[in-house]
Amino acid sequence: MKIKVGDVLYEPLSDNIGTVTKIFEHPDGKIIKIRWRIDGHMPHDTEHMYKKVMRCVKSGEYKLTPKTGSEPITRTIP
Repeated sequence: MKIKVGDVLYEPLSDNIGTVTKIFEHPDGKIIKIRWRIDGHMPHDTEHMYKKVMRCVKSGEYKLTPKTGSEPITRTIP
């Protein structure tokens, strides 16, 4: 299982829903940028080590929903 840009994370403890917006390399390892959305509040971004987020997913602290593979449908009108 890999975490990719566009995947959705759910944290049941605080009822937060986050979307992975960016994954980039750092000298200490990969960094994941997550935009958390909480009802009634402005969205906020956090950065976490890739290993830490994977550990949280495996232990059940976060629920991971992979991004759906559907691409926008484009039509050519004759």
